[in-house]
This record gives sequence, structure tokens and C-alpha cells, in this order.
Amino acid sequence: MKLTKLFSSFVLFVLISLSAFAGKAKFVTVEINYGEQKAAETIQVEWTGNMTAMEALQHAADVKTHPVNAYVFVTSINEVTGVRGETAWYYTVNGNKPTLAILQTVKAGDTISWRYVKDVCSCTVDKK
Repeated sequence: MKLTKLFSSFVLFVLISLSAFAGKAKFVTVEINYGEQKAAETIQVEWTGNMTAMEALQHAADVKTHPVNAYVFVTSINEVTGVRGETAWYYTVNGNKPTLAILQTVKAGDTISWRYVKDVCSCTVDKK
């Protein structure tokens, strides 16, 4: 009898613990700084395993991209479009400059910051 009560208590404890964790979604934060084009935004995106920085951005905003060789440039976020050689979209994860957004995986709790700034890269990559 005592063993049955002990086992029942243990099963109840496990079920309560699992339900508490199952209800807590994990998120990443996507910050979008549009420069002088419009007000900055901060969006919480539900994190999924193996999510990339690009996927998080695509869940947070309307995104247009342009592939060049092994690179995929973000050309527009929410209709704020970069001008080749003038302005472009760059990002960091937790303040660090990562690899390509299509390859950079993120973890729950990470902050991905996209900034619309002076273009210092596209002309050197596509040789135009």
C-alpha cells in the first residue's frame, strides 16, 4: 500500500513537472533598426531547434533577399530596401558579428539585431 502511494505520488510529480515545462515556449528577440527610415522594432519570435538568424528574421518581418554566389544578402526588411553601395542590412547575434545569416543558428534567449547602415560589403562580394 505504501509503495503504491509512493509510486502514485512520484507519477503525479513527474506529470506536473512536465506540464509546467511544456507550457513555456522559448523565444529569440529580433531587433530591427531602420536607421532614419522609420522607428525601430523589437519582436519576440518563438524559437525552434536549429533555427537560423535568417529564419528568425523571416518570422518577424517581410524579408526580401538576393543570392550572390555563396552569400544571401537581405535586401529589404518591411519594405526598407538597401541601395547597393550606399545602405545595406547587417546583423549581430548577442552583439557579436556572426557568419552568414542563412547558416548562423541561434539559441533560445538570443538577441538578433538587424541594422540598416552604410553598405561596406556588396561591391566587394559581387565585383560590380
